[in-house]
Amino acid sequence: MQNRSSHGLLVAGLVLYATAGLTGCAEMQKAAEGAARSSGNERLAKTIHGGGTLIGGLLPIGYEEEQTIGQAIALQVVARYGGIYDQPDLTRYVNLVGRSVALTCDRADIDYRFAVLNHDSINAFAAPAGYIFVTRGLLKTIKNEAELAAVLGHEIGHVTQKHILDVIQRSKQIAGVAEAGLAYANKNPDAFKNVIDGAVKKLLDEGLDQGKELESDRLGVTFASRVGYDPTAYETFLDRLRTLKGDDRAFFKTHPDFSNRLSAVRSTISEQKLKTTGILLADRFNRSSDGKL
Repeated sequence: MQNRSSHGLLVAGLVLYATAGLTGCAEMQKAAEGAARSSGNERLAKTIHGGGTLIGGLLPIGYEEEQTIGQAIALQVVARYGGIYDQPDLTRYVNLVGRSVALTCDRADIDYRFAVLNHDSINAFAAPAGYIFVTRGLLKTIKNEAELAAVLGHEIGHVTQKHILDVIQRSKQIAGVAEAGLAYANKNPDAFKNVIDGAVKKLLDEGLDQGKELESDRLGVTFASRVGYDPTAYETFLDRLRTLKGDDRAFFKTHPDFSNRLSAVRSTISEQKLKTTGILLADRFNRSSDGKL
């Protein structure tokens, strides 16, 4: 029969194993919790139980979780921005351009889906797992396919770098949430809704960290350039937005100012020696969007 001190050693060993291993830690956590409880140390058992939740909060979000989160965020984006714009040919064209850019990105092994939102504002959004939206208002400001490719590349960059997932990961740690996928949504619908609401507020109202936006600018022009589009098209587009938006503080609440964005794009073109190809495809963009916006 084991004495109390040997129980303590067993519990300590199991805790260390569960904490260090992480993979399969649920079983080890359960064993450690049971050992602590059988040794009479209820307080330690409760600590181990809480520790498992903390460990879960620190674990990366898996792709299955990401899909559930992405779909939930995408639904809120569609609801707040006027629904999906009912122009199948235009949507098909945006998907063709977007998917060609996505093939060149550093996370090309997931499905990317592109949709146009029926909204006059000038904006675009990316939800986890590759759900990407551009507003009808944004498409009206674009002059050629190279500009569209860079804009979609910017949003793809948010997905490849898992920017929104970083936000959710931090909120999970703060809330002590061990998971956030479909199983969690079914078990804890209110808590899951809070996680999603927080991510949507960050995405639509507060904006991501400016460093993340600038990183996506650099990635967007790089991805589009890999397809063959002229990288200077993105400069032209941002310069046009600066003229249109001026010092619109509501816009800068969610994005860096245009001087910083243009500087990031120009330095990327220079440092990566992206070729000025002259490929803009204005005629194809105009044919695909003419009369549909």
